[in-house]
Amino acid sequence: MKNKFHQFLLLLAIAMMAAFTWMPPAHQVPDNNRFVPEVVHEIPPVAALTLTASDIKAPKNSEACVSVTARDFQNILSMQYTMQWDPKVLKFKAVQNYGLPGMKDNNFSDHLANEGKLTFSWYDPRLVGLTQPEGVKLYDVCFDIVGKPGTASKFEFTGIPTVIEIADARGTFLDLRTEGGAITVED
Repeated sequence: MKNKFHQFLLLLAIAMMAAFTWMPPAHQVPDNNRFVPEVVHEIPPVAALTLTASDIKAPKNSEACVSVTARDFQNILSMQYTMQWDPKVLKFKAVQNYGLPGMKDNNFSDHLANEGKLTFSWYDPRLVGLTQPEGVKLYDVCFDIVGKPGTASKFEFTGIPTVIEIADARGTFLDLRTEGGAITVED
């Protein structure tokens, strides 16, 4: 008796599971009558700010400035990153020609300039987000050229030590696309 009762319970459990888990193969189910809606995962496009550093050529023992310009500067609330170069070729001198409201010397920290790094942080002083025309010049980074003729240094945007962070007025973090420049020491 016990065996037949256990067999009955087992068959009942199997029948109940089959009733709730069976689904015909997808090729037999019409598109307008699916048991489970089709789920499509799409990654939304992420807005980006593009920074470009100019390429320059200059003789040894002269001063040269790299211009930093921006594209897609739309509704930007804040941004921070690090700029990097080869300190054997370039010696940091100054930042000048500020192109954004509220930008001044204290937006830049040269405490690692001897290692070839300049950190940067800026926010819109109105706290509403700033839009600028394509190709707007943000600032110039000036150097004394100390490398030997024929040498060159890249000028790049990095996230070390200051993490790259670009935010718009909606609180959305943007990608940073960069086009680094190069400084070549001429004969």
